[in-house]
Amino acid sequence: MSLSLSLILPRERGRFATLLAPYAAEVAPECRIPPLERAGQMLNRKDVTTFWIHEGSTRVGFAIVLNLPDDRREFSEFMILPQHRRKGLGSQAAALILSEFPGYWRMGISRHSASAAAFWGTCLSLIPNLRNLREGAPFTDHQVKSFTFEINGVTHG
Repeated sequence: MSLSLSLILPRERGRFATLLAPYAAEVAPECRIPPLERAGQMLNRKDVTTFWIHEGSTRVGFAIVLNLPDDRREFSEFMILPQHRRKGLGSQAAALILSEFPGYWRMGISRHSASAAAFWGTCLSLIPNLRNLREGAPFTDHQVKSFTFEINGVTHG
């Protein structure tokens, strides 16, 4: 099956919230923002791009990209549903999203998800157009570390 992305539309707030709830429980258990409110915030911000991740016709996760000043981006949130993990879908989705947005990136890794730290360390090291990967200090108290890197644009011949 093929992996694809589609934008999450504001009218899908309820559906998005149903995935944000287990995601928050996994990576930010101390988060007190109700999922429906958080979904509304993310879907109505001009500096955020939200994606559904699909395998064929099945929705397997989501990603939130924060568009920062000076053409920089942050992987703000990323989730593959537990029943779809360990199949390579997360790595494929991350590579697909990153190649859509060449330039400088950053991301913080939640201190509550040991599997996220292992996943991102491996995933980022395997992306061919990724350069200058650096591990650094966390951006917030809820994170264990951060990554910064650059994605080179794809040259079409």
